[in-house]
Amino acid sequence: EPTVRAELMEQVPHIAMFCQENRPSIPYAFSKYLLPIVVRYLADQNNQVRKTSQAALLVLLEQELIERYDVETKVCPVLIDLTAPDSNDDVKTEAVAIMCKMASMVGKDITERLVLPRFCEMCCDCRMFHVRKVCAANFGDICSVVGQQATEEMLLPRFFQLCSDNVWGVRKACAECFMAVSCATSQEVRRTKLSTLFINLISDPSRWVRQAAFQSLGPFISTFANPSSSGQYFKEE
Repeated sequence: EPTVRAELMEQVPHIAMFCQENRPSIPYAFSKYLLPIVVRYLADQNNQVRKTSQAALLVLLEQELIERYDVETKVCPVLIDLTAPDSNDDVKTEAVAIMCKMASMVGKDITERLVLPRFCEMCCDCRMFHVRKVCAANFGDICSVVGQQATEEMLLPRFFQLCSDNVWGVRKACAECFMAVSCATSQEVRRTKLSTLFINLISDPSRWVRQAAFQSLGPFISTFANPSSSGQYFKEE
């Protein structure tokens, strides 16, 4: 019964906390019994069960209740499988969103090794614009986690593609995260590459894209400021 599975997922973070507090007596209980259920339900046929398992997984990561080894061996491989080309459309879109949200929680190393290659593939998913839109919406977050080198070498070419996507919603998502992408690049890249790209978005045929770009104009300009000379810098609260 799906409602039973969904209800179970809502209790998992509480049980995980109990396992953590009583670790000496039950050291492997969460890793061995509960985590496999959470990741299995990420591909459940029922939408509500998937949603509750996704929420549970993010809470577990946020509270640092999942061991790093388990993230690498139990969570990431499942998400990689769920974002494979032949995966169910809804499941794939949801799995991409989870991968993006967990990046800041698992850190640079795991994101760069395990998440980034698949994320780059998903940015070019020609069949599903929903997947590209999720990638575009979370692009800035991925850039801020992996840092300047990976951003400039691996992510920027994908960002250029997404900024000229044939679906306006994807371009709008790019405009909204432009400042975060800019923060992850060098001053030279901002000046020579991102400025031209931003002008294209401000001149976009879609008024929704133009509106989003104009709202990002101030934050984007602020990334050009030199804090040492101006005493100003942009800090995202």
